[in-house]
Amino acid sequence: MNHGAHPPSATGAPLPRLIAWEVTRSCLLNCKHCRAAARQEAYSGEFTLAECRALLDNVASFARPTIILTGGEPMLRADIYDIAAYAHGLGLTVVMAPCGPLLNDETVAKIRRSGIQRISLSLDGATAASHDEFRGIPGAFESVLHGIEAARRGGLEFQINTTVSKHNLAELPAILDLAIRLRAVLFNPFLLVPTGRGSDLRDQELSPEEYEQVLQWLASQAKNPAMPIRVTCAPHYQRIVRQMHGAASPDTHAPGGCLGGKAFAFISHRGKVQICGFLDLEAGDLRRENFDFAKIWRTSALFTAVRDVDSYRGRCGGCEFRKVCGGCRARAHAVTGDYLAEEPFCKHQPHSLKRVRAKLDPLDEKLLAAIQADFPLVERPFEALAAALGAGAEDLIARVRRMRSEGVIRRLGAVFDTRRLGYVSTLVAARIPPDRLAEVAAMVSEVPAVTHNYGRRHSYNLWFTLTAESEAEIERILAGLRARAGIGEFHSLPALAMYKIQATFRAGDQRPSHPAPNAETSADAVALTDDQKRLVRLLAGDLPIAQAPFAELASQAGTSGHDLLEQIRAWRAAGVIRRFGAVVAHHRLGYSANGMAVFQVPDSRVDAAGKRLAEYEEISHCYRRPRLADWPYDLFAMVHGRSDDEVREFVARAARDLGLADYDILFSTAEFKKKSFEYFAEVPSVLPEGQKR
Repeated sequence: MNHGAHPPSATGAPLPRLIAWEVTRSCLLNCKHCRAAARQEAYSGEFTLAECRALLDNVASFARPTIILTGGEPMLRADIYDIAAYAHGLGLTVVMAPCGPLLNDETVAKIRRSGIQRISLSLDGATAASHDEFRGIPGAFESVLHGIEAARRGGLEFQINTTVSKHNLAELPAILDLAIRLRAVLFNPFLLVPTGRGSDLRDQELSPEEYEQVLQWLASQAKNPAMPIRVTCAPHYQRIVRQMHGAASPDTHAPGGCLGGKAFAFISHRGKVQICGFLDLEAGDLRRENFDFAKIWRTSALFTAVRDVDSYRGRCGGCEFRKVCGGCRARAHAVTGDYLAEEPFCKHQPHSLKRVRAKLDPLDEKLLAAIQADFPLVERPFEALAAALGAGAEDLIARVRRMRSEGVIRRLGAVFDTRRLGYVSTLVAARIPPDRLAEVAAMVSEVPAVTHNYGRRHSYNLWFTLTAESEAEIERILAGLRARAGIGEFHSLPALAMYKIQATFRAGDQRPSHPAPNAETSADAVALTDDQKRLVRLLAGDLPIAQAPFAELASQAGTSGHDLLEQIRAWRAAGVIRRFGAVVAHHRLGYSANGMAVFQVPDSRVDAAGKRLAEYEEISHCYRRPRLADWPYDLFAMVHGRSDDEVREFVARAARDLGLADYDILFSTAEFKKKSFEYFAEVPSVLPEGQKR
């Protein structure tokens, strides 16, 4: 499909590159995600052939976009070939999105004669069972395959579209492999936007963490020469490919993030113009405007607003990627009622916000201190907080939402003990030639098992955390990285002892209360059912910020609010959940400096020194780790301060207090990756090349 750029129009507005036109809502299928809630019968209000030609005449008078004939099932219109031929005759590129059942040798020949250059066909599962269940019609999978065979016989290009949701998350690699075997010219995954009938699929929408992982996986697959990939309804894909591969990545030359209103428009079956099919806000009515699409495109207040990315609110407004991403306006509207609000399913914290201390009033600070370590595990937690803080529950909810939007709170949920869930973790130190640091760091960041990846000032200049299901898996991933990078110095430094894991921070003068200690428990993994694993994934995401958040979360888990709270409390008491509360962005609280302090401690004193360091508020993590031949340090502590000098002064004081003369501080020089680990992930890990299972 031709996505070539056009110069701006004479009015200064960009010219449209893509117009998706819902020529009918009538359809043979009953797809769960469809915006249309379609039926097979004809709909009133659809354009006549004469009206279709009037619209196309106007479009061709000022631009040469690709026209996507969609539906419903566009092939149910008896005049669809006349519409396509007319558009083609005007010099417009025409493509079509049929469902598949009506494709055969005869209709494929008609499609080609009408000037349609490509069709898109949807596969939402790698098997008949999963695809048919999602599409709502038995035999839908086979009908698509038959349609593909007819297209191939007739020499008609086709691409494969896939709506990505929890339903088919684990099947994505198999669907991509199927698209390659079928010889599609493009794989186009759509990230589910639950609108229309799809609003009933909120439990199928991916969490922000799952979005991030899926997009990282797709970005890694985009280098596969066997299949070009274009991602739709996931604008932060453009941010991810730049973070993983740099600005020179081929994917960064593809169409940008959200094109709605900037290069793309949607026209409904009744002539309502929208920025996309999922944001049900009208930019103009073609019949009312005498089919003057150009006027609507150039003057609509809605289009004008979404083109001004600097006017976006929340994290999107301050994001360094806002011009190439833009966030999803439909998701923003669905969650907040404001189409200019921040993208709610993006985890990125903009650099412009990271280094700026948040403006918090005294109640904000008290609230933040209260919810970091011990968020109330009761049915209506904000009422409990309101009673403790002497404020209104609705006011506290609004404050948490604002702090979440501003990037002060990264997420609100459970912090699990990785070991109790059956995982092992390690810290990896690597010595990378400085001129290759960014390149190798990008390779490391592609691995989903890597959660934190930093450049640090030292000859060991790359440090990252790696979590997997076994030590053997960790070694396998490291072997793959060594082979791919051509560098042997990737050293695993697992924790030999843990003295502190408590990433909570003062808010102003308010010190967070530490949670009550867990009962003494072993570090053995607990046995979990499949339902409990799904619950872990939910709890490791974001808790809804609402009056009864656990009830809302329980509906997604298929359980009751009471049972959900009982399970959370039981896991908290057993140490499976280390804390339940707000995970904050410490930079936004004024902690602009952090350093990894390392100490050389005699074996006989290391445990006592570790326990003493754990008492300091300035230290969030403290571990004993193995020494290396050229690395004599065995006690590691993450130190946070308001400046590098403050960190240096604290570490020097702590070393004097402990009588330790040999120490060093490794300050971070670059943050290549920072994300929460995906427990029991349904998308297979993206492994380094040469290390695929």
